[in-house]
Amino acid sequence: MKKGPIMADVDQGLFKRARDGDRDAFWSLILPYRGLIYSVALGMLRNAEQAGDELHDVLLIAFRSVSNLRDPAKLPSWLYAITRNHIYDRTRREKRLRLAAQDAARGTGQVVAITEITEKEEWLTRMERAMERLPEPFRVILGMKYMNDYSCREIADILDITVPAVKSRLFEARKVLRKNMEALASRDGGAASRSGGPASKKEVRNHEMP
Repeated sequence: MKKGPIMADVDQGLFKRARDGDRDAFWSLILPYRGLIYSVALGMLRNAEQAGDELHDVLLIAFRSVSNLRDPAKLPSWLYAITRNHIYDRTRREKRLRLAAQDAARGTGQVVAITEITEKEEWLTRMERAMERLPEPFRVILGMKYMNDYSCREIADILDITVPAVKSRLFEARKVLRKNMEALASRDGGAASRSGGPASKKEVRNHEMP
């Protein structure tokens, strides 16, 4: 697993050149944080393809506005805020479009769909299905911890909360995730019994996050 970037190690010279508009310096500076942006987007959207699209959009927004960032130590929290704000704005725009389309269609009795916001995908593992059911804050923090290997201190700085709050949220997130896993194991029990026995709580616990 790739280790998350240490915020104190941001190259000052690279940061200055990126702020001055050096495209190569910006991409070198931002590369270690792509995983952070993607995990936040995935946690909010619950769709891997859409999260990848948002990653590219956020990087372009960051490039256009990095000159406004004064403190290199704030880079991770700055990227986190850009990602959340961009996705929230896009979601609100799409909601307005859907409502406008429905209003326009009511006069003819037709149902108009502007776009498919998400496509139904079959999750490859029960863990992914359980993660999808988590509240957004839990998905985001688990993504930071287990997809990007950020420390609790780094997560606290990015989310602007205390380290004890991070540990508490991680504890609650893992607890809810475990319950989701057990519920899915129970639901899948019928299918599992036809192929050699029902899924059990023991099986879930054997694969828990630490």
